[in-house]
Amino acid sequence: MDKKELRKIKMHERDSLSHEKAQALSDIITEKILSLKEYKETDTILTYVSCRSEVITDGLILAALKAGKKVGVPKVEGDIMNFYYINGLDDLEAGYFGVREPKPCIISDTSLSSGSKHAESLVSDPSGCLMIVPGLAFDTKLNRIGYGKGFYDKYFLAHKDKSYVKCGIAFDIQLCEKIEADRYDQPLDMLITDKVIFDYFQSKNRPSD
Repeated sequence: MDKKELRKIKMHERDSLSHEKAQALSDIITEKILSLKEYKETDTILTYVSCRSEVITDGLILAALKAGKKVGVPKVEGDIMNFYYINGLDDLEAGYFGVREPKPCIISDTSLSSGSKHAESLVSDPSGCLMIVPGLAFDTKLNRIGYGKGFYDKYFLAHKDKSYVKCGIAFDIQLCEKIEADRYDQPLDMLITDKVIFDYFQSKNRPSD
């Protein structure tokens, strides 16, 4: 099955979840993230901001901020994506394709004189971070299919010399048997669903809680 068809199928399956079910499963996934050694040992989380039927990340963002961690979220700028620190969900507004992104005042230097707790708004170096990655389909070899624009793959390539953990999150229904990766696709380090954690760093996958 080609990627276009797989995207269509997995989007339909994901959209079929009720909001209540998606929230319940997202809460399970969030708790799994919060229990990770990789989460506990980092001071910076980079995470997508959920939109439509994606695994909901609002709870993760708020929990990380409450724990005193720095949180960076993506903004599409031309044909690339950058991460910017935020202090809360109020720092977001609808941006690229309606996805919530940092407001212009967060990105501009003027935000630094208005009470921002971060020395810089741009996340210039992801080293040491835990990055939460979205997608439409994933396999157990930690390959993913995104939305076709390649923003994350471009980011991974641009920072291939940096050491950070790329952790995909998905509802278990988004898993598929195999994804045919091409030379531009970048595999993840981990994948968390509501049922299991697939972990490159472990000799075998972690059992579901």
